[in-house]
Amino acid sequence: MLAITDDDSGFDFWETASEGRSEASDDDDNGVYADRKLLPVPSHVAPRPGDRLCHVCDKLKLSPQQFVVLPGDKEWNKRNKPDKLSLDLGKVHDMKTKTYCPLCRLILQSLGGPDQVPIEVDGESVVVVMSWNTNGRRPDPSAPWNHIPEVRILRPYAQTESGMYVDGLSLFPEITLLANDSPTNSTSYFIRPIRPSMIDFSLVRKWLGYCQAYHGNKCWRNLTLKELNRSHPSKEVPDFRCIDVEHNCLVKLPQGSRYATLSYVWGQGKKFMTVKSNLRSLEKPQSLTSPEYLAQIPATIRDAIHVTKEIGMRYLWVDSLCIVQDAFETKVAAIQAMDIVYSAANLVIVAAGSEHADAGIAGVYPGTRGTSQVVEEIAPGFRLAARTRYQDALKKASYSTRAWTYQESHFALRTLIFINGCAVFRCRNNDAWEEHIFESENEVSGEGPALRSLERNDIGQYEGLMQEYSSRALSFQADVYNAFAGVSRQIKYQLNTDICHGLPTIYFDWFLLWRPLSLQSRRLLETTGQPVGPSWSWSGWVGCSWSHMWDWYNRSIERIDKGIQKRSWIVWYQRQGHDTTECERLARFNDDKDVAAESIFNIERRNFYGHRFQKRRFGSINCSRREPSKLVVASTNPPTYALDIVSHHSGSGFLQFWTLSVILRISEPTSEDTYRGPTDKRERLGIFGSSGRELGTIGVQPGWMDEHPVPEEREFILLCEARGERAEDHDSLDEEPGWRYMVMMLEWRDGNGDRHATGSTPSMYAERVAVGSIGKADWNESLGAGPSWKEVILG
Repeated sequence: MLAITDDDSGFDFWETASEGRSEASDDDDNGVYADRKLLPVPSHVAPRPGDRLCHVCDKLKLSPQQFVVLPGDKEWNKRNKPDKLSLDLGKVHDMKTKTYCPLCRLILQSLGGPDQVPIEVDGESVVVVMSWNTNGRRPDPSAPWNHIPEVRILRPYAQTESGMYVDGLSLFPEITLLANDSPTNSTSYFIRPIRPSMIDFSLVRKWLGYCQAYHGNKCWRNLTLKELNRSHPSKEVPDFRCIDVEHNCLVKLPQGSRYATLSYVWGQGKKFMTVKSNLRSLEKPQSLTSPEYLAQIPATIRDAIHVTKEIGMRYLWVDSLCIVQDAFETKVAAIQAMDIVYSAANLVIVAAGSEHADAGIAGVYPGTRGTSQVVEEIAPGFRLAARTRYQDALKKASYSTRAWTYQESHFALRTLIFINGCAVFRCRNNDAWEEHIFESENEVSGEGPALRSLERNDIGQYEGLMQEYSSRALSFQADVYNAFAGVSRQIKYQLNTDICHGLPTIYFDWFLLWRPLSLQSRRLLETTGQPVGPSWSWSGWVGCSWSHMWDWYNRSIERIDKGIQKRSWIVWYQRQGHDTTECERLARFNDDKDVAAESIFNIERRNFYGHRFQKRRFGSINCSRREPSKLVVASTNPPTYALDIVSHHSGSGFLQFWTLSVILRISEPTSEDTYRGPTDKRERLGIFGSSGRELGTIGVQPGWMDEHPVPEEREFILLCEARGERAEDHDSLDEEPGWRYMVMMLEWRDGNGDRHATGSTPSMYAERVAVGSIGKADWNESLGAGPSWKEVILG
């Protein structure tokens, strides 16, 4: 294991960390919680001419006292209870016409805004219902959803008249009292006013100080570096540079120094960046503020430099400036190290509200916040406010759709998120500290539920990484592996596996069973139209993919490790290139036991996972041939896929292997769809054999159906055994009922690039169309000449 340094050389950590500690110690009773000064009520919060409560809202008889839980109240000192939708506010159409009612305006704003709340959905009127609920201390870190009621909140919901919730609105909207109008001495859990002109950086510095003073090592970067088996990037990344915000130039980061990083959206168009020709100039003090470069640096980066100064840090890492973009070797090394660049950072500045690099960061300078609090005056001295949540704005931002930003936020231990003109601070011991909400006591003290790292024995968490990333967009499709490199390295280390074009090889057969969760198309190069990744991997497709082992089998990696051994037979090889017939067996790096087994036992006697090979799995068919032949790819212009830069053996992306091939017919299904997992947009087809009965089903993309009328005979290959439906009884998962043969429907390419339903010559290569399943006895229902043991080249 590489050593972890605690070297504090360079600029000292946030100067306000010690201030946070001293402020916490000044008050003997409440510590940090006593220092909660309230700003004046924003000037925009004033009644409009003619304002009055409508007759529906007036009947609620609201008052400030209703928003406080006091001794003797029914909620006092009891756990919170679920919502009871007892307040009917009527139709959205009517609420929108009552522009004079401040409460109607507030409720519509809290749901996402009057323009976002529909009047009708599928011909049904939309109504608003509301409930009283509570907020307060959360005494049990293991159950953060439970709290002790201290204040009351109103929760509005938009529903159709038949009771269906309306999608696409704010996440769990809440309305409560403005802290300035609290009828008691306490302002906790109420909404506090924010500075209308700009972000309050004194509050941001206080957050950072609280985290440093009270959370300590719970949020410290070394924890993540140890989890990744990595060291500080100043040791691992060649020529690791940062922006020195004091001297306004690029410098090589002193070893072990603390630094911030910027996570942002580049956007379209040419951007200023560091290249070999301007590197020396950018290393001169004050070069970044010189007339030559200042105007060229994108506004978001300039604002991030300003933020770094405001929070008292000296060094900032920004990809476009700190990586020499035309130095190939050091650029690849930096891309491969994104896991430690972001996990070793003391803070990740997330410009989530900036649509592109030239947009700047709203709220950093006076007059740039661009948003105002949702507050309405119900009566003199009685104002209610909506608790906005940064997640509502974040899910709509371009930042959340981009591939490169995914791993940046994934590895961040502390993040300062700029969204919708506001600042949000997150760390391992708080979910979100926002400007308009007082920090909860257990989060400040570090007694709240810490944000977890990956659970090593939970396959679902690793599948989720690939699922989320595959849903993100790339400006250049060839970056599909580069933008995922840090996460790939994490998967590679924590699962002790190699990566082959985005798929971990340790459970390769079952990772191949991914299904699309959205409409998909092949991932193609913008310039040539050639595929970027192989058809058998999610990386070869644009759209969300879901490798769903946890859903149909089990989350336990230990159980998967045992289960897959007797459920597979293919020995996977990867071709080294199109101009060679050499192949290399996929490396799994499972553990020392597997390595020993492969050295002791002949490959003919063991399957890919070290289990004794079943010679009679397919009756009398001779399945002994498993090593690759010297096949030549029959194509004058086979695709060259993007380089998987973290793979131990990157290869060509063309798999070569032996398995059982069958010819079956696809047609309209005769069975009902009983699948209860996540839905997708695929066309469901039945798979039929020689008996004419339906053997199973398969889902294909609608675009494929447009070119292939059914019924049609197609070639399928058997991949492995798996279960077809969501697991119910996990104790009996390994029992035989429910296990099926997973089949891949192929499309073959000849030397001219033409497509065929079956592979007629050994040197044709195949591509995946879709994966489905048939019964374990159904392989004998093959049409034509019957099933055959066949060598396949799969690209």
